[in-house]
Amino acid sequence: MSQSKMSQKQTSLALAAQENPQHRFTNLYSLMHWGYWIQCAAAAVLARPGSSTAGIDGPTRDTFKKNYEQEIHMLVESLKKKTYRPQPVRRVYIPKANGKQRPLGIPVLRDRIVQEALRAILDPIYEADFQPYSFGFRKGRCTMDAIAVIMSLTGPTQKYYYVVEGDIKGYFDMVHHRKLLSILKQRIADKDILDLIWKFLKAGVMEDGLCARTPTGVPQGGVISPLLANVYLNEFDKWADAKWSLSHYEKARRRQAGKGNYRLVRYADDFVVMSNDGITGIQQAKEEIREYLKTQLHLELSEEKTLLTHVNDGFNFLGFHIQRANPEGRWVVHLRPAEKSKERVKKKLKDLTSRGWTWMDEYSRLTTLNAIVKGWAEYYKYTSLLADIEDITRHTWFRYLGWLLKKHKGSRKHNLIAAKTKIIHNRTRWTASIREGEKILEAYQWLPSPKELQRRRYYQKGKDGFPHPYLMEEESTPLDYPMGDTGPEKAIFTATIGATSNRTSRNEPLELAELKLRAKMRDDFKCVRCGSSESLRVHHKKGTKSHSLENLETLCLTCHKAEHGHRQTAN
Repeated sequence: MSQSKMSQKQTSLALAAQENPQHRFTNLYSLMHWGYWIQCAAAAVLARPGSSTAGIDGPTRDTFKKNYEQEIHMLVESLKKKTYRPQPVRRVYIPKANGKQRPLGIPVLRDRIVQEALRAILDPIYEADFQPYSFGFRKGRCTMDAIAVIMSLTGPTQKYYYVVEGDIKGYFDMVHHRKLLSILKQRIADKDILDLIWKFLKAGVMEDGLCARTPTGVPQGGVISPLLANVYLNEFDKWADAKWSLSHYEKARRRQAGKGNYRLVRYADDFVVMSNDGITGIQQAKEEIREYLKTQLHLELSEEKTLLTHVNDGFNFLGFHIQRANPEGRWVVHLRPAEKSKERVKKKLKDLTSRGWTWMDEYSRLTTLNAIVKGWAEYYKYTSLLADIEDITRHTWFRYLGWLLKKHKGSRKHNLIAAKTKIIHNRTRWTASIREGEKILEAYQWLPSPKELQRRRYYQKGKDGFPHPYLMEEESTPLDYPMGDTGPEKAIFTATIGATSNRTSRNEPLELAELKLRAKMRDDFKCVRCGSSESLRVHHKKGTKSHSLENLETLCLTCHKAEHGHRQTAN
């Protein structure tokens, strides 16, 4: 299957970036007002659950899709005329595990679509520039890829036992705007693209009806923010690579001279520096990192959270606890869930079995609890998980018991246990059932056996570098015209997508609705007879028996009525 138009363009951008690291890209902005490109971006954004959350302007996915054609057309036109202005981000707060509140930003839906279109242009370019040991927010990489590198470094061969646990104060809110623009200009020579990014950076934040400026930081909740954050800290990655990435021969010479070697592993704003040097060397490395971040990137290390650790004492990274131990006369490195991660999932389970949830039926409650425990276990499936999952499931067991007792006040405990449990695979598990018609659905508490949780090894990938994700041979993405060979998801459109029609009583088939949209895009949202862009209709040139794209043309209402001799209402 051939690549989609978007994939083809992204491949060409990636090739140009990879073949010439000094190349500065021009004429990128033309993609931003290409209707097809915006359609692809809209399809990606509308498919995400977050699109149902409103920004400061109110519209969500449901309101956007009712006027889908008009919304897309307005976005394209405003970008083409360079009149597009991002709106402030709506700020909300969510509770943190320590009792404090974390600020979150919710951009308006139109801004998310434009940012996605912008991200689709920049990501293929910067993937060629990013360093191999950067893993966060990158296509084809995950947290376990970062952990696998660290596990190999702490092995008996390389002996990178000393660790700097890095923490940057308020990183996403502290990115220096002008510094970021100067970094972007090293690759991007298109002034219109840079101006658009600058507008997003300066869009501001709306809270309690008041708009606040954003002198620093990437857009809160923005689709483009993770990429911009990676572009910014890639300067740190390059500095570390130039300083510490030595040949095998050079590393050996340093070890012979009593000096250690270093490796930076970064996931977004979380990073560790591993070293086989002594405590003096790792302390000096920490100070050098602090000085570089402060003087070159206007960032500050958190004094209380940036720690120097030996792997024998253990350290946490990305929710994992990594520690070297000698339990049976042989040194091994253990990988387990971090205690904070266990505490967070226990709190979530506690919240879901609190007194306020007694209205829910037993089946739904148990199904929800199982989903949380299974999801947590799935994330940590490559760790020594057995003892931790036993602890989590035991906690869930007693929380569920307490919840049942609250729900069924007056019942005796032994009667409740007899009614709600049975023996499954020689283990006592909570069971719950619900009637659905003539069927009885049953759920039991998920408590896996040691065999189900035997440790699986995650093999390190990319020893010779991860392949460029936009240069890999793969089947095309479902974005050919404008959203795939099979068309867009039904949720994108309403049943009456042709709502501009006077025939509101007729629900058009989704396939016809999309073909009409494609015809308008092909005709640049203009009447093919007079060039008007007002009151557009789609005309069947050779009758309505065929809905092929070749049989459709865009006409204004006047030309359409003239074509039909006023005999019928335009569709």
